[in-house]
Amino acid sequence: MQGQGMTLRYTLAQEGPALILSDPVLATFDRYRQLSPRAKEAGGQLFAQFNGADTVLLEATPPKWLDRRSRSGFVPNRRIQQREIRERYTRGFHFVGDWHTHPEPVPRPSHDDIYSMIECFRRSVHDLRAFVMVIAGTRTAPEGLYVAIVDRNSAKQLKLHTVNQCLHSA
Repeated sequence: MQGQGMTLRYTLAQEGPALILSDPVLATFDRYRQLSPRAKEAGGQLFAQFNGADTVLLEATPPKWLDRRSRSGFVPNRRIQQREIRERYTRGFHFVGDWHTHPEPVPRPSHDDIYSMIECFRRSVHDLRAFVMVIAGTRTAPEGLYVAIVDRNSAKQLKLHTVNQCLHSA
């Protein structure tokens, strides 16, 4: 049996390095979209491997039972997240950012979203130029995704460059 998957390629500039969202990552975002009026925000961490100048997102962790979640708020349990970062690193996966949902079709980051990612970037020990922030809205990808890179000063929204459909065995 075959299924259809998708990867999305985002860039800042037409020919620059890319951020590639893999099918499993997109499936996680889709699973936690806030489609009902009572659905709470969800979120997690983003793990990647590097392919030359490109960053390939391979895993988006799901929310944990110790996270604090409401209709319009998500506060992760940082102790569990630190454990995930150490464990994934031993398997060759690098922490590159966070994702969360919004109960709106086409999400836009709040001031708190941007500020908390900037603070996370500033306080973390890493060698990255920027972190990745993804917000999943109620529409499916790619229309329902906000994808940005965040450094110590600002967030820059990435542009969708390419959508690749692929067949895979299920």
